[in-house]
Amino acid sequence: MGALHRMEIKNKIEHKTWRKSRSNRLPNYDYSKDQPIHVTICTENKEKFFELEVNTKIVINEPLKTAKDLKFRILCYCLMPDHLHVIVSPGESTLSLSKFLNIFKGRTTAVFRERKDLKKIWQRSAFDHVIRTEENLKGVIEYIRNNPVRKGIVENADDYPYSESFELEIKRYI
Repeated sequence: MGALHRMEIKNKIEHKTWRKSRSNRLPNYDYSKDQPIHVTICTENKEKFFELEVNTKIVINEPLKTAKDLKFRILCYCLMPDHLHVIVSPGESTLSLSKFLNIFKGRTTAVFRERKDLKKIWQRSAFDHVIRTEENLKGVIEYIRNNPVRKGIVENADDYPYSESFELEIKRYI
């Protein structure tokens, strides 16, 4: 094998893009800042795990409990059959978003492991969008609240029982 061929193979290995775990987070953003972040957490393989009311009831209070325990703020949430939307802010906790996600996912997974033979409920990581402006915050809240309407689950967003927004928390950022 010639030196040129070895160099080509070395370059392919050094610069490969397959099988690398890429972060969904902004590279230089401080995720412990008191700023609202829209997070979408999907179920493993987009399984409609929360179509069953018994499963939904187990998970529905956990974002609020996790936020309270970690001193985060929840501005709104909507639990859909195969994902959860939540607008969360670290508040004055100084903890990062990943801490919130790890605790929330860990707690919910532990409950289901006890009740059923489930190894994994959630996909790895989560998708996030840092909300930078008041107008953007209002738009994202409307998007989240209307998710069940767009999916044909209810006709009116107010009729969906697994969605809630918290005006006092929202006003902190408007």
